[in-house]
Amino acid sequence: MDFYDVINKRRTIRQFEQKDIPKEILERILNAGLKAPAGGGKKDCELITITDKDIILDLAKFVNPYPCKIKEPKTPQQEMFKIAFPRQRSMIEESTCVILVLYQQKHDFHGPPNNFGLQEYASAWALIENILLAATYEGLGTGIHVPVQKEPEQIKE
Repeated sequence: MDFYDVINKRRTIRQFEQKDIPKEILERILNAGLKAPAGGGKKDCELITITDKDIILDLAKFVNPYPCKIKEPKTPQQEMFKIAFPRQRSMIEESTCVILVLYQQKHDFHGPPNNFGLQEYASAWALIENILLAATYEGLGTGIHVPVQKEPEQIKE
């Protein structure tokens, strides 16, 4: 598969088949993530890979299946929200692998210009994009859940 095929095939998947991911493939995907550019040349991200189904199910309990208030979608984006919001928990429950990307936010997002407040955040997203593209190349489906409200603290515990 060529590079542009990978980009064109990458999709967010919200329902997963129960298939184990071979260790070699998982290592290639994680290594692709770690090759992403990092602000200031520093790799401040940490990856936690979870393949134990019991731990994945425990983790999913912290994720709220957000109800969608859109009754009659009028745009493709609203249609996507109607499908995606309620599936936040179940897509994690159905996963055979969850990768947590942790990063140190050393600077305030809302600091003065040139305060580098977004460097760590941008580096984490570059890492995530590399993981998504590598998984697509390997023929795997991926989804993203960004923890909100109390979820980050609960997951961290």
